[in-house]
Amino acid sequence: MNKYFLGLLIIILTFGSLNIQAQNQRTLTLEQSISIAKENSPIAMAANFQLVSAKWRYKSFRADLLPSLDLDGNVPGYSRAITANRLDDGSTVYQEESQSQSSVNLSINQNIMPTGGNLSLSSGINRLILFDGGLNGENIYRWQSTPLVATYFQPLFQYNSLKWRNKTEPLRYQIAQKQFVEDMEDLAFNVTQSFFDFLLAKINVEVAEFNVTVNDSIYNISQGRYQVGSIAENDLLQSELALRNAETSLTTANLNFQRAEENFKALLGIPDQIVVEVIIPDEAPALNIDVDKALELARENNSTSLEYELSEIQANQSYDQARKEAGFSATIQASYGLNQTSEDFSQLYDDPQNRQFFTIGFQIPIFNWGKNTAEIQAARNQQAATANTIAYQKLQFDLNVRSTVREFSQLQSQVQLAETSDEIAERRYDVAKNRYLIGNIDVTNLFIAQNEKDSARRSYIQALRNYWTGYYNLRRLTLYDFEENAPIVLDTDL
Repeated sequence: MNKYFLGLLIIILTFGSLNIQAQNQRTLTLEQSISIAKENSPIAMAANFQLVSAKWRYKSFRADLLPSLDLDGNVPGYSRAITANRLDDGSTVYQEESQSQSSVNLSINQNIMPTGGNLSLSSGINRLILFDGGLNGENIYRWQSTPLVATYFQPLFQYNSLKWRNKTEPLRYQIAQKQFVEDMEDLAFNVTQSFFDFLLAKINVEVAEFNVTVNDSIYNISQGRYQVGSIAENDLLQSELALRNAETSLTTANLNFQRAEENFKALLGIPDQIVVEVIIPDEAPALNIDVDKALELARENNSTSLEYELSEIQANQSYDQARKEAGFSATIQASYGLNQTSEDFSQLYDDPQNRQFFTIGFQIPIFNWGKNTAEIQAARNQQAATANTIAYQKLQFDLNVRSTVREFSQLQSQVQLAETSDEIAERRYDVAKNRYLIGNIDVTNLFIAQNEKDSARRSYIQALRNYWTGYYNLRRLTLYDFEENAPIVLDTDL
């Protein structure tokens, strides 16, 4: 019975250890790595926060177009002072006054976006208490009411910031939404680079370990052949030097692998204690991408086009502001309402009286040493500079897209050639190794075949890296999935 329980305990502990080990290991493809990064990477989280921030900025602007309800006032305040009062006969007496005053006012305000004006409707009450102010030593209450007051403020020939914001803010939000998608594709591009850096570092370690093992065997064989006199001392030293170089390369490869692994985990947001393995992509999909179509998609989907439009609007906005602020300007303010005063609160709203207010203010610049003219000319030339800069940037953007598509069309054939070269170099090395073992070639030719095998393997991985980074670079330029033939759309309504 004790042996039975002991065996069962060993089995449980063994499977538990294997389960923990499995949980601490992850084998990832390129697509899985990108998916994990989009969920866990600090870069993805930062992009999410940027989008949320842009959303709230846009909501703040939309609120400026809607009516606002405000409540303001003064809580009961108290003052006590001795004041001088002039009587009808011309004499002055000093009296002590104690009073309390409070007020409350409720208003609705609406910005008028097309004209830049503001309409306000308000209602309020004021209360004044004179302590011991009556003939009988009683407190006197005085009330004042404004049941309704309508006020309109209208600038004339002035810069209308709200009207310009109505053009720029929706465009800024559209740019933020597209930039969020671009940030995710940019992350995919960076993950692809880091994935293949990690993969290449792993292969370099495997190659270095293999070379150490093989060169150790070759060195042992060379020692035996040197002892029987079948090879010269130079060949023995060459095989020993190759072994020492292989051991040095293994040390360097391990250090580079550790660095690449740490960078890869940090980019994906994977804890350090997790052991990660990456798998070489099986193939490079055959994609026939038309240059003109890719350019059309880039112009339509990329945020750069909207940024050009925003820059043009901002340049026009600066010119309009400089021109309006330098010329004649005026303001009209008018109000109409009702008010009443009473010592009895119950009679405060009886028979309210009219209340009117109207004023026109103006400003005319006469002479300021040419400052206004200089600012207008500066804004006008900046407007022209922006237009020319944008035209050049559009040309560069188009050239970049065309160049990226043309380069990508060559990358798949390079992958196929590199894969074929890798297979040929592997077979050539096997043949050279077998011929060396039977003494048909010297150690120099064997090492040449070995170096060519290692170089071909690295070139194949580099070709895969170039293909997939080129593919994701094209995706982030066009925001289009060429494998699915559909635009890249993410949920930006956070």
